[in-house]
Amino acid sequence: MNKIFPQGDANGSAAAGSKALPGGEGAVPQSLPGFLVAHCGDPASWIYSDQMCDGINNCGDCSDELSPVTTCPPCGPGWWRCPSAVFRYCSCIPRSLCRDHLQHCFDWSDEYSCPGP
Repeated sequence: MNKIFPQGDANGSAAAGSKALPGGEGAVPQSLPGFLVAHCGDPASWIYSDQMCDGINNCGDCSDELSPVTTCPPCGPGWWRCPSAVFRYCSCIPRSLCRDHLQHCFDWSDEYSCPGP
């Protein structure tokens, strides 16, 4: 459920007749105020600004969660910091995934170090 919105083709122009819809392709809608849009590490992609620093890899390259594109606060109380092995997360996973007998962190800390939910 990645909501990445490409702005156009490699030449910087949007495809004729394309619309910027969730999951679709197209340019950033001109009717949206700038504070509602956040650009990803790939300049051709954008997300809604409320998707920045939400713990989910919305840009597909973690640029909405990690520096230098954004400065997010450390993991919140419901999260465990680790190098994620799951594409959906970047540097924190929900604690609900800890100690569930499945690897979510490259270092397995979600199974051996995380105190759980």
